[in-house]
Amino acid sequence: MNLVDKIREIEGDLGGLSAQQKLLLTTDGSITNTLEILIGGEVGIETLHQKIVEADEKIAEKLGVAKEDEINERIVRIYNKKNNKTLIYAISYAPLRRADKDFSEDLFSADIPIGKIMEKYKIESRREIKDINYTRANEELSKIFGIFEEEILLRRNYSIIRKGEILIDIYEIFPYGSFQNEFKVIIETPSRLHLTLIDLNGEGGRIDGGVGITLDDPRFLIEAKIAEKTDVFGLGGSHNFVVVHTPSACLDEEKDHIVRATNMMLNHLGIRTGVEFRVRNDYPMHVGLGSGTQMSIAAGKAVSELFGRKFSTREIARIVGRGGTSGIGTAAFEGGGFILDAGHSFGEVGEKKGYMPSSASNASPPPLIVRYDFPEDWKIVLAIPDIKGSHGDREIDIFRRFCPIDTKDVRELSHLILLKMIPSLLEKDIESFGEAVNRIQRTGFKKVEVGLQPAFINELMESMLDLGAYGVGLSSFGPTVYGIIDDKNKEIKEGVGRLLGNKNAVITKARNFGAKVRTF
Repeated sequence: MNLVDKIREIEGDLGGLSAQQKLLLTTDGSITNTLEILIGGEVGIETLHQKIVEADEKIAEKLGVAKEDEINERIVRIYNKKNNKTLIYAISYAPLRRADKDFSEDLFSADIPIGKIMEKYKIESRREIKDINYTRANEELSKIFGIFEEEILLRRNYSIIRKGEILIDIYEIFPYGSFQNEFKVIIETPSRLHLTLIDLNGEGGRIDGGVGITLDDPRFLIEAKIAEKTDVFGLGGSHNFVVVHTPSACLDEEKDHIVRATNMMLNHLGIRTGVEFRVRNDYPMHVGLGSGTQMSIAAGKAVSELFGRKFSTREIARIVGRGGTSGIGTAAFEGGGFILDAGHSFGEVGEKKGYMPSSASNASPPPLIVRYDFPEDWKIVLAIPDIKGSHGDREIDIFRRFCPIDTKDVRELSHLILLKMIPSLLEKDIESFGEAVNRIQRTGFKKVEVGLQPAFINELMESMLDLGAYGVGLSSFGPTVYGIIDDKNKEIKEGVGRLLGNKNAVITKARNFGAKVRTF
């Protein structure tokens, strides 16, 4: 393997690697000694898992041993003794028959670096690098490193070889954000369900108002640093979703959202430099999950963090032009949970004078009426058909054609939310909450949104009810359909997957906190 070419390949995918990162990926010396030089202090070893296992076919072939030979399987974290920060997560496999008894005992029983054990017993060997690459952090690794799920991890695999045989095979992993020379910000945002707009009549001097649920998955993960000009790299790739993007149109639109929001924030601050973004995880636009708002506010937040300026989420949303009709996305970014917003003043002296979607409104984000935790044991199944929901000029036209909504529907919907949906949530009555969701689909502006869907969306909603969902609804303008479920009907995911051609069905949960930000 040509390490120089491999480094170039990784940098082409991820962006630049620091000299320290390149050293950690390619060194053929002791990783613990290298770490101690880099941090200027002592490292420690904590064994997280260790046991003797029998080699399966894959391990046997890799180590060059017989199947069922005894292997010492060990997982450790190497940490900075000064602050207990995890530096490296390592998994090793050592065939017992190739190691001396004393060496094996130290390897099995002590939190001692492998390199130092080898020095102790004066074992002559060489290190052979097999692979360097990158992966993503799962829940376990995100906790070990103190980073976000889906963040990029750099990894390598090498073997310690003695007398032509593999003595130990080792996998080492560390965050892309570690050992960097540049100040960066990384932001993880939720997605959201928009259950309904409440009042698109405005007779009472107020308009809009919305109800929504913050989702833990899918997520938007973006990394940013100060640069000469604003640019966006790494789009189009949540590993959880296989929705087909139109590469030229959809990805360009994602980039436009981020660049536009960034420029608006930079102009507000009077800053003339740019920001470089790396999108590490995303989800499709115009499917009813609110990606546009999350992208835009995340970009604005990144700018404020990079330049040390503090703004509230609502202030950032106003600056980047989000929340002009619905406040659900802004509130989801800020604090998560179940959200009810207050809409906008309406009329000749009101903040809004007409019926229009958020994308065409210059109004500020609406105030929040209530925000509640959503029950942790309730689950949400998402069905994401491979089409785009109404947006842009078509969305504006729908508002013009169908508004104002009849006052009777507005009152019915308000009563349903206040005295059915919210009490069901507070009392954790999932059946009653599901009934409220179902009734919303037949009321007010949501009835319009559902009625404009292709026939198969309505069939999908009926099928999800038949499969056991307590309530089924259309999020925003669709096409995403959601079902409220619990552990009793988790098998609904497979049924929904079959309806969608075995793709784009996922079980997620509500997220009772907002976006997360960290710097490195």
